[in-house]
Amino acid sequence: MLHEALADTLRAETIAPECIRPAWNDYCFANVPDTVLSLFGNGSKAVRPLPDAVFDGVMTEFDHVVLAFIDGFGWNHFQRVRHDHSFLTRLTEHATVTPLTAGYPSETAAAVSTIHTGHQPVEHGVLGWDAHVPSLGGYIQTLPFTDHEHTPLGEVRTNPDPADLIDESTLYERLDARSVLIQPARINENPYNAQVTRGAKLVNYENSAQAAYRVRAQLEGTTEPTYCYCYLSHVDTFSHTHGVVHEETDAQLASVCRAIEREIVEKLDPTVAERTLLLVLADHGEIDTIPPERINSGSFDLDRHLQRDEQGNPIPVVGGPRNLQFHAREGHRNALHTALEDCLTPLDPLVLDRERIIDEDLFGDREPSERFKRRCPDVLVVPRTGFARDADDPLTKVGMHGGLHPDEMLIPFAAARIDALQE
Repeated sequence: MLHEALADTLRAETIAPECIRPAWNDYCFANVPDTVLSLFGNGSKAVRPLPDAVFDGVMTEFDHVVLAFIDGFGWNHFQRVRHDHSFLTRLTEHATVTPLTAGYPSETAAAVSTIHTGHQPVEHGVLGWDAHVPSLGGYIQTLPFTDHEHTPLGEVRTNPDPADLIDESTLYERLDARSVLIQPARINENPYNAQVTRGAKLVNYENSAQAAYRVRAQLEGTTEPTYCYCYLSHVDTFSHTHGVVHEETDAQLASVCRAIEREIVEKLDPTVAERTLLLVLADHGEIDTIPPERINSGSFDLDRHLQRDEQGNPIPVVGGPRNLQFHAREGHRNALHTALEDCLTPLDPLVLDRERIIDEDLFGDREPSERFKRRCPDVLVVPRTGFARDADDPLTKVGMHGGLHPDEMLIPFAAARIDALQE
């Protein structure tokens, strides 16, 4: 079952033209963790699971849940190639596939913080890839837990505490099931990851085939109810390098799809398959960019408008290339707003002040945390096209995300019991 019409409904809910509003209240990525809690009978711990319609026609008697998290695989990408890959065809014919919106920002750092904790960005405070956290020494890259030069914080700071970045209870501490997270080693060895995965068993992998095999091994090797989360980064990586609409990106998607199909669907013991629910999810989609719409924000003359850090230096832009967050000096916010509109005209930007960010519930519709209040930007720029970045290397990237464009904000969510996919 394919809920195609819902995509038009979600697309029609906008903050501004071509800027989709996150559907925090119902069909949103941020509601997947509460859905997992409800699936395992922990409904009293769930704030807001997805609507029941995402399981229309799905047999929901099971012991295990597998969440295959395909980073960067947007709804538009799914629709374009779903007839090209047998696994996606199986999902279309035998699963229930529903469009959701991403949260905001449509970036992995914020999304992963949500998927592991069940909290929105307005609560957990991870608002993008880049952040300014004074207790961690200022500018950091959040998900890899590094400084501006990509050096691990543990090598350049004294005992950096990831709880200074995010400090929420995890899904796995609340879930009445064994939790296994299958992720690349570079992620599992990260202090940030240790902070957001408390209560789960971590399993490394080297490629998508091994990841899918290890999902199957975990399911067939236990008698305990198990939640198995498998993070697959390959589509996102190749979209950045080559673009979303590129044969090499589709080749990587084919590899991921075939790994899931072969190891988790076709080869899973039938007696386990009939007790296992498979969910397939993305965190965001991406848009392709062209060189004239890739701007070096380091060339902007904005320092006089920017808030100062503890050393008296201007706090640089944080967030991400399509989620540009600025902290303004007192009395300079209007001037900063105007300057950004002028500098970023080629990107057709949506520029929001702090009050509108909060009024629009852009980062979530729950009670803002103190951490969020400290990090919420005074001025936010969301490009409709292209991106801006204070660095040279990312300006060569083609696929990008983080904003509110429909191709970034609409994502697929598929659900099926695995025995139904084996038919």
